[in-house]
Parts: sequence; structure tokens; C-alpha cells
Amino acid sequence: MKHMKLRWFILLLMILNALFYIWQDGFFQAWGFAPSSVREPERKLQQVNPDNVLITRNPS
Repeated sequence: MKHMKLRWFILLLMILNALFYIWQDGFFQAWGFAPSSVREPERKLQQVNPDNVLITRNPS
């Protein structure tokens, strides 16, 4: 009997995990249920010549 409760609990956790993923992806945005945006466009404006960055390999 305990195994059945554990199976239902695991199933519930899987459903909640899927709903959280769908919510986080913005699927419910049409109904007004979407997470707040965490974009920071001002950070890009603060960069100084980001196109001049050159990534090189460490020789050691």
C-alpha cells in the first residue's frame, strides 16, 4: 500500500515539474500567467567596445 502512495507522489511531482517548465517557457503568457522577464538591456549599453574582445588560448 505504501508503494501506491509513493507512485502517486512521484506522478504528482512529475506533473508539477512539467507544469513549471511549461510556465517558465511562457506557454501560459496568453492567459496572463508568465514569469517576469529577467533581461537586463542596460548591461549591454554599459559595455565598452564589446566587438573588440579577442579570446585567445592560454599557451601553458
